[in-house]
Amino acid sequence: MVEWSKWHVFWAEENVVAKRHPDSLFWQAKEYFLSKVPILPAHIVPVSHDLPGESAANSYEFSIRQHVRKRTVSVSPSSDCPRFDLILLNFPLSHQPVPGEDTQWVSCVSNHGSKERVILTLPVINAAAHVAIVASGPEVAPQFLDMMMGNKSIESSPARIVQPLDGKLVWFVDATAASLFLRGKGCAATSGS
Repeated sequence: MVEWSKWHVFWAEENVVAKRHPDSLFWQAKEYFLSKVPILPAHIVPVSHDLPGESAANSYEFSIRQHVRKRTVSVSPSSDCPRFDLILLNFPLSHQPVPGEDTQWVSCVSNHGSKERVILTLPVINAAAHVAIVASGPEVAPQFLDMMMGNKSIESSPARIVQPLDGKLVWFVDATAASLFLRGKGCAATSGS
């Protein structure tokens, strides 16, 4: 049985959009998951949707630091970063090395004119006890192949540097996302039923 009262939910990434915007990851999580389980509302810690990107990132980092101070979130034994029990990421990642990330826990980034995003920095991700990366769909197959083959720079494929220091990394990759990689290895991808 899941002890929902012990869960605290934070965001590894959030688009800087209105709270009810279809691109809001908070809205999606609330709609499809959080509204269906008995997690205490006070245990859900979203990024502010009322602030511009950089201010939202600073506010979110302050909030996380408060949770570390209250010991809701522990500290990594290897770094001075918060140690989340699980960080769930979607591939391809929006995360990338950012100036000052040795001291910052949260940053605001924009990739090639796309929406601003508030993200946890890579040192925070790598301090987690468990990191799970989900790659799904045929549209990510070329990027997954490039990442697996080492064909891209770290900046264009930051998933290559997600390596938890004292934790575990798990990939969940569906057959369509892995199809080009498997084809190159002489394997056939099948969709399970």
